[in-house]
Amino acid sequence: MTVKFYIHTMNFSDSRFTTIAHRNLWGQWTFVFEKSKLCSLRYTGEGVPSSVQACAYAEPDVIQTLSSTVARAYRKAVQQLNLYLAGKLREFSLPLKVYGTDFQKKVWEAITEIPYGETRTYQQVAEAVGEPRATRAVGAALRANPLQIILPCHRVVGKGGSLVGYALGLDLKRRLLVIEGAIPQELLLE
Repeated sequence: MTVKFYIHTMNFSDSRFTTIAHRNLWGQWTFVFEKSKLCSLRYTGEGVPSSVQACAYAEPDVIQTLSSTVARAYRKAVQQLNLYLAGKLREFSLPLKVYGTDFQKKVWEAITEIPYGETRTYQQVAEAVGEPRATRAVGAALRANPLQIILPCHRVVGKGGSLVGYALGLDLKRRLLVIEGAIPQELLLE
């Protein structure tokens, strides 16, 4: 996956960004685009009211008001997200524009190198970015990841493979790792 990283952290309330709420069978998602590039994908979980029906093919009413560039990018992102969540896609191929600090960018680049179905520890990621004593800073960079799932911070685990520290919750982390085959299905029941 080739990702362009930009230097500063971004406030997505700027008018050049388009924010779209989407609901699928997993829950509520928020996509943020800058033209055709996806800048942020957030999962807000279950129980969040939505004007979008919960099915894989639903589109928000706002789709008619989007530019054709954003509408195409949104449809492609939703399609790939749904395929990934169904276990039918291993790697996203979306145009991305990611904002972050230099250290965050190094961490996010390192996690894109973790293969589907595998995990790495915070320590291994810290070593991969040349900062072996920065495991807490790695955790902070992962919490700031604007593209959860696409930049796969769920593949980073604690010592001995323990499921710790996921901004979207450990239940979702467990579910994603089961989909990828990185942990046994039985762990989903814990």
